[in-house]
Amino acid sequence: MQDKHILLVNDNKTELGHLAALIKALGFHQVSLAEGGVGAWVFLKSRKPDCVISAYEMREMSGLALLRIIRREEGVSDTPFFLTDNAFTKIKVLRAGQTGVTGLFVIPYDESRIYDKLALALENKDEPVIQKAMENMNHGLQFIEKKEYDKALDIFTRLIHQKENPEYYFNIGYIKTSQGKHSEAIEAFSMATKLDRLFARAYEEMGRVYKLLGDLVKAEEYMRLAAEIYMDTEKIGAAEDILNEILESGTSSLNVFNTLGVLYRKKGEPKIALSHYHKALKIHPDEPYIYYNMGRLHLDMKETETAKAFFKTALDKDPGFEEAKQVIKAIDLGLV
Repeated sequence: MQDKHILLVNDNKTELGHLAALIKALGFHQVSLAEGGVGAWVFLKSRKPDCVISAYEMREMSGLALLRIIRREEGVSDTPFFLTDNAFTKIKVLRAGQTGVTGLFVIPYDESRIYDKLALALENKDEPVIQKAMENMNHGLQFIEKKEYDKALDIFTRLIHQKENPEYYFNIGYIKTSQGKHSEAIEAFSMATKLDRLFARAYEEMGRVYKLLGDLVKAEEYMRLAAEIYMDTEKIGAAEDILNEILESGTSSLNVFNTLGVLYRKKGEPKIALSHYHKALKIHPDEPYIYYNMGRLHLDMKETETAKAFFKTALDKDPGFEEAKQVIKAIDLGLV
């Protein structure tokens, strides 16, 4: 790993220096520094590092914006890219996952976790050990297809003992579900999501296991989380299928109808989106975010006055609703 070149990006010189010292202490000696996203982009125009670690929050260009540019640029689009932050909110995690982040490092840093993630991202896939692991995984998948679950389980268990991987745990969860060992399946899917917080398929299958157990509340929670991740990674069809599956279970959840409204708005089907928002309002008529979402939808439809009325209702329900205030101001100024 000593020959790998890592680019660190931050507009805070103190934090940049601290991270550089940490990365070098972990044995990565080829380290370059860029003060801010713009400086990083200038650097990347002339050199391609093996990995980029960038702060999420920066003034001129955020780490997320830098990541978005890199993922679209031929020649550097496949570069492992990590984001750092001291407070990764759910929306930050989802946006980072949607944009193609390799991983997240939380401040204060966990040095062993950073090393493990970097080592995994920088591994040469052609190395014999890695190639052997891939071959074993493929054999395990073939056993699953043949429903030879004991043989498949033996392979994935041995793989986990060599190196933890969310895909291995996911396949163990699938096997345990097929064997009717539901609690063990949930444990395996949970491990997969701990290793990869954006592993939508693991949340999806965990929800289905809870459904088998009759726990419809947890089933909806995990399946809806999977749907939200799919939506934020532009996998709209997969999200739609899951949300409709939840509805078929007989739920009348505010969250599901609201999420469906967001989904159909993204699909450009405003009438269907509105019908789901109205269903959400029947369940919870005082929820300001529903009115706000309906306002956004009417803005998309160029119905500015109707949109403004919904934003005002959202503000009536929650006088501190800053987003609604800002959109109303923008409408009054003729900016939207």
